[in-house]
Amino acid sequence: MTFRALQRRVEKLETVRKPRPSPFVIWFGSLDAFVDTFLVPGIQSGLFDPFELIDIVAAIRRWEKDCAWELAYAR
Repeated sequence: MTFRALQRRVEKLETVRKPRPSPFVIWFGSLDAFVDTFLVPGIQSGLFDPFELIDIVAAIRRWEKDCAWELAYAR
């Protein structure tokens, strides 16, 4: 095996091991940007109940922290 071939294999392994961004990071840049862009205006307009959204956002933060969204990439 040549040095270049080994280098390509190592690069490929390093790419696979990188953590993948969550869908919120891909779509909005961060979960906070999603909350600021969509949820806060929805609360202010009365579309969403602020007390329910506290639990929902907490669950999404936990989902993002635990990387549970990576199961979607496994398909």
